[in-house]
Amino acid sequence: MSRHFRLRTYQRIVRCSSCYYLSEDFLGKGIVWDISPGGWRMQGDHHVTLGMKLTLRMEQAEEHLPLEIDEAIVEWVSGTNFGVRITKISRSATRRLARIVGRHLHEGSPQR
Repeated sequence: MSRHFRLRTYQRIVRCSSCYYLSEDFLGKGIVWDISPGGWRMQGDHHVTLGMKLTLRMEQAEEHLPLEIDEAIVEWVSGTNFGVRITKISRSATRRLARIVGRHLHEGSPQR
């Protein structure tokens, strides 16, 4: 077993939403492919590195305001794809994210 293997504690849903990610040095634009309350799989137009701290902003077609994540840490990178673990999120954003995931699980979205 790989020493980097971790059992996920959250269900992931397949989701395709536009997203912005911000570091101290740049603003990148990307697509969120998988989402869970604990982290996201993304594809972006700006290079990221392991351990980089990002602020995330996901556009929501169903809602007027984007979902904002205060801090996420890059856990893995493969070309333009990368995964982030959410480390700082407001209570209201936590509730919104849980609603998004719950709504898609209820509607029968594919899960991972």
